[in-house]
Amino acid sequence: MDKQTFYGIGFKNDLGGYEIRTPNFKTSSSPKGITSIDNGTNTVAVFEGFMDFLSFKAMNKQLPENSLNFVILNSVSFFEKARVFMETHHSIQLYFDRDETGLSYTKRALSLSTKYTDESKLYHKYKDLNDWAMNCGKSEKRKLRQKL
Repeated sequence: MDKQTFYGIGFKNDLGGYEIRTPNFKTSSSPKGITSIDNGTNTVAVFEGFMDFLSFKAMNKQLPENSLNFVILNSVSFFEKARVFMETHHSIQLYFDRDETGLSYTKRALSLSTKYTDESKLYHKYKDLNDWAMNCGKSEKRKLRQKL
């Protein structure tokens, strides 16, 4: 009998469920919800998914661990639920996907308050922040670090 090994990564949300990724599969366990990381700062960076969040963290290793708060929506459909936490901040940085849905939610957020900023311009030629991180040059990554 052949023994197969499977592996993946799980990312816990605020409700105790997990977002789960393997090289070939993407799923979640119940309950599904947002993941928030409150470091007590006035700025929050918001991501659609945890792979974008992990890419952001990998590109910004020099940032002090508690310099930003974070929200990982785990689905843009949780945007409204996340607003309660997001809007307690002075600055809300959006790192949404550059697809129709992500751009639509970005447009909506920008219409709600000047606290929201669209950071996806940084990776405007790519699907999302993770795609950009995996495919862009070092000089573009330096621009992100200098901005922060």
